[in-house]
Amino acid sequence: MEIIKTIRQMEELKNMRTIKSLLLLVLQGFVFYTNAQSTAPCLEIDSIQTEYAINDVVSFNFRNNCDEKVLISVSLEKKVNDKWLLFAEDIFQIPSIRKVENVMILKENESDRKEKWEIKRTMFRKGCDNTYRFRYNIRKLYQALISTVYSNVFHVISVDGECSVQKEFGKE
Repeated sequence: MEIIKTIRQMEELKNMRTIKSLLLLVLQGFVFYTNAQSTAPCLEIDSIQTEYAINDVVSFNFRNNCDEKVLISVSLEKKVNDKWLLFAEDIFQIPSIRKVENVMILKENESDRKEKWEIKRTMFRKGCDNTYRFRYNIRKLYQALISTVYSNVFHVISVDGECSVQKEFGKE
């Protein structure tokens, strides 16, 4: 009888530990989720144009409304067959310098940070399939979780405004 009682107590303790572990996991997930959600509203990013030609300059305007520093990296995605694929991991990376990622640091309540980036020739391909968007990876300084925000979609057009292969490649 005593053994059965001890086994039941052990099973109850095991069930209680499992419940506590699940509850802790749910609470941690909620904390990570709320931290990620709180980063994006602090940051304002102006919309970009819907069309750019090769060599046009995209102007970014960032505003940090948080009382903490915010870190931002900017990637570029291209739409291919109705899926968004990574085109450039870090648009501000300098090819001659090898580094993991170029991160912009916006100071607390920084009201106007402007960055510029030029549309590259490699972004234009024949057939009007030149749809892109920027992906902003955002996190607070002492926070591991990254929230992701996307720009509006934009198209890269040829210099003459048509979707055709550039004349300098010898085709029309």
